[in-house]
Amino acid sequence: MQKPYRFALIVQPAFAAWALNHRPGSRIWRRCRPALWSLGLWLLLAGPQAQAQEALRMSLASAEAAEARRKAAATLGYYNLKLGPTAWNFDAGTAVIYNDNINYASQNPEGDVVFRPELETHVLWPVSAVNSLTLTLGAGYSAYVRHSELDRLFLVPGSETSFDIYSGDFWINLHDRFSITDNAFQDPTYAGTGDYQRLENTVGVAATWDLNKIILKAGYDHLNYSALSGPSLRVRDEQSELLTMSGSYALRPEVRLGLELSGGLTSYSYWDTTTSTTMTLQGDGRQWSAGPFAEVRLSENMRFRLGVGYTAFEPESKNSLGGRVDGPYGRVALAHRVNKYLDYALSGGREITFNSYSGIVDLYQLEWQANWHILRKVTVGTSFSYQHGNEAAYGVETFDWFSPRISLSRPLTRKLTADFGYRYFQRGSTLAANRYTANVVSLNLTYQF
Repeated sequence: MQKPYRFALIVQPAFAAWALNHRPGSRIWRRCRPALWSLGLWLLLAGPQAQAQEALRMSLASAEAAEARRKAAATLGYYNLKLGPTAWNFDAGTAVIYNDNINYASQNPEGDVVFRPELETHVLWPVSAVNSLTLTLGAGYSAYVRHSELDRLFLVPGSETSFDIYSGDFWINLHDRFSITDNAFQDPTYAGTGDYQRLENTVGVAATWDLNKIILKAGYDHLNYSALSGPSLRVRDEQSELLTMSGSYALRPEVRLGLELSGGLTSYSYWDTTTSTTMTLQGDGRQWSAGPFAEVRLSENMRFRLGVGYTAFEPESKNSLGGRVDGPYGRVALAHRVNKYLDYALSGGREITFNSYSGIVDLYQLEWQANWHILRKVTVGTSFSYQHGNEAAYGVETFDWFSPRISLSRPLTRKLTADFGYRYFQRGSTLAANRYTANVVSLNLTYQF
């Protein structure tokens, strides 16, 4: 690695960590200024000495790569409607779900049948030969047979507007990602009610500077988390400003080592639905994490990633409830296609993050997913998820949540696919009211136009 890049990768994390701990003022925008200074210093140090690298592979930001991505997304058969310069694709589906504990309660569970029709569209607008605007939007409605008070709209996770800009060795992505989730079992920190609806919206920019062996990345996101429904004193809104940076070097074509850093500012409050007032239970704070990572291609069909480091959340006010929470983090992921009959993915690790209504949680996670192609025209899917969490800020609750799942998927026609699944949930907790078990059976039909 050339000296300017080595210097940038060493100085940038240290300067960013110092800046996040010595910022003037208390306004959100003024808080972001040091992080932006850090980004500017990083580009200043790494930029002027940039030299062309040997062409060992196609650059992520090259015109050839941009064209390859555009062609892959616009292959014949994927988009089936042309409107002016835009290409459209539609999927429609409906699900019938039976849940024997829609309130996720420890006592007197109630069951119900839920109908969930949805429509998803993908739009491509090639603005130029290499730059393109894409839109992915999935929306639907949950209708309960017996508990109509829980009926509500949802937006599928993965919905986003994205614009790619390519220039030389740079790839810049502008994005707005959004979703509205309404299933409480998607949040292991939530228990005791089926009245759950949460909006998540992320607006930001990501830049990749691809110099072949060396890849530098930086990104900025503004995140909003808003609870659209929920019980009194458990509805929390969050706002975060997050800056991420990383630099990596390819020791060999199959081995890449790097350093990643993130820092941000978070503010949140509770909305008391009884008195219609906002309550701040923990003051605004800053969070940061830093550590090395490794990405390894173990074989043509096996990839591995490991990241470790240190992370912390520091409240702005020393009088805030909970105080500083910090500790090591680790993330590991393995994806392996064993043969034509089996592929699986395994991931796990530890992180300090935010839960849905009680502050900061120290979370350990493990997830395994596998697809078995052992029956003619039928894919058998199996998965297992486990999470162990401790409310680090308040020490109110420690919980264990696990969920095995099995599904059978089969194409009925060239465009119509059916999926039948069963999933079990069990949540143990030091709070008796937050313990529950649930059995969920689902039948999904998906039609691709």
